[in-house]
Amino acid sequence: MTLDELIIELILQDLKHNQLILGLDRLNLDSGYCHFLGILDLIQRLMGVQDDKMDEFSTTYIAAMQQSLEFPIPRSGEELKPLAMECYKHLKEKFSG
Repeated sequence: MTLDELIIELILQDLKHNQLILGLDRLNLDSGYCHFLGILDLIQRLMGVQDDKMDEFSTTYIAAMQQSLEFPIPRSGEELKPLAMECYKHLKEKFSG
């Protein structure tokens, strides 16, 4: 597995997780946001994004997380793969050295 593939897979897992957490909130079931996985921070380090760019990086990343609500909640998550790839593409374009 390449680094690019690993980062896309991490984004995909985070999309699935956030889709469930945000979906619970939409149903007025308090998720409490206590299930923070730290994947965003891990991806930042893997991509070598400097701390002074973290706010912009986070904004780009979180926009993709919000888009996950437009997809049905799948069993496998493969439906979210194009969104994960698009998110990574935007992050790489904006934040690659």
